[in-house]
Amino acid sequence: MAELALTVLSLRYSSWSMRPWLALTHAGAEFETRTVELESFDTTTLAERRELGSVSGLFPILRVDGQAIHESLAICEYTAEAFPNTGLWPEPMLERARARSVCSEMATDFAAMRSEMSCHLFARAPQFEPSGKARANIDRVFELWTECLARSSGPFLFGSVSIADFFYYPVLTRFRTYDVELPTAVGAYARSLETLPAVDALVRKARTEPPNALYDDYILKLGGDPKAAI
Repeated sequence: MAELALTVLSLRYSSWSMRPWLALTHAGAEFETRTVELESFDTTTLAERRELGSVSGLFPILRVDGQAIHESLAICEYTAEAFPNTGLWPEPMLERARARSVCSEMATDFAAMRSEMSCHLFARAPQFEPSGKARANIDRVFELWTECLARSSGPFLFGSVSIADFFYYPVLTRFRTYDVELPTAVGAYARSLETLPAVDALVRKARTEPPNALYDDYILKLGGDPKAAI
């Protein structure tokens, strides 16, 4: 078996790091987690981030016997191929393509929601009010979840657990952090996702990860508590 090492930013906050960490954990992969501490991207140069193990200047990075894979969806794709019996993609070709499409939408869209609702696993900011653009992003997520669940009959977006669920787990944490009410149609899905063994392992791991004042201060400015759910 290949030697795997996943270099991440703090799993308290980094949605992109959470996604492949969940996929690898769900697959039963043996891998080392290496956490890089950055105050912010604005205060570190590309060269400095590369010295910390990045390829493109971003994280996460999966090294497979020393060879780097440097994008979250690509890392998840590798995991699905390396551990084919875990079913990380749906088996039917069309459903597999649809699962990839909803992951790609997550990777390339929802800019307002990302900007206003930074990922913060343990924070709670119940007084937050999203802008119209962020609200439209939220509504699109709910539309996507509802459509997928109606087609698959649940309990997950494509029936059984897939990379698509791991791509949207950090979005669910945002909804918890900023007290976004979930439609009844997705409530059971949210509970199923939050009780996955891989998610439980992530939360336990995140409690040991380094805090970041930049993200905590943002929650404080919103009148929230960055440690409410620890």
